Amino acid sequence: MDNRCFIIMPPGEPSGYPQGHFNRVYDYIIVPACRLAGYWPTRSDSVKYDNPLDVVKDIIDSEIVLCDLSTNNSNGLYGLAVRQSLDLPVTLVKDLKTIVIFGANDFGLIEYDESLRIDTVQKEVEVLGQALRKAVETKKGRHALLDRLSIGLPPVVVQSSVVDISSDSESDQTVHEEEKPKEPSLPKISPLPDYVGDPFNEKEIGKIKGGDSLFHLNYGKGKVNFVKNMDKDKLASIQFDSGTKLLVLDVSDFFRKIN
Repeated sequence: MDNRCFIIMPPGEPSGYPQGHFNRVYDYIIVPACRLAGYWPTRSDSVKYDNPLDVVKDIIDSEIVLCDLSTNNSNGLYGLAVRQSLDLPVTLVKDLKTIVIFGANDFGLIEYDESLRIDTVQKEVEVLGQALRKAVETKKGRHALLDRLSIGLPPVVVQSSVVDISSDSESDQTVHEEEKPKEPSLPKISPLPDYVGDPFNEKEIGKIKGGDSLFHLNYGKGKVNFVKNMDKDKLASIQFDSGTKLLVLDVSDFFRKIN
């Protein structure tokens, strides 16, 4: 499998939503969450397939698949069925106004506010990023149905019957080492440029103002346009090379000083 997060969004422009709504969901919530979790986002409807069935290969080959079930997206339900049948990690999301047609909560469904309010988006990104990592890290055991039917048993099971008993301790150690989960890759910009300093502390975050320069671990160097208090959070409009972002400053571990 590759390091992709394959994303299945509701197709077209569903009725009841403003034009381009799910493009914004993808840009504001899903892409940042994938980067936070260390995966490369690939949207299914952005890939041109010679044969429509070729999409099944991407659903299977990707390390993690994210299905947005908003509008009861049938493509997302299909992706869920494929991943579940092969016991591959999958993460489900939907907007608050969609009522799904099955018990999706049993699959760890995550909801987001379809209004895409700036005071909720960043927290939703963090929750979704954690869910993506968890979905992959917890897929260690084999599927109960596959075990019951003895389908797809790995070669090591066959070979173990002829291993010399005297080498049990060595072989056990080898198996344990192979079963260790790999460290998730960091989405942060690395290596950091020489001009990047230490993280802001809570007091320093409170003093950030328009015109200040800072460094964000995902977006790079930026300049603060303005800072606004929103309930308990402090929001900042920051101009990065990739565009203007509205971010919650209280998540200070993502911000660094510029020397």
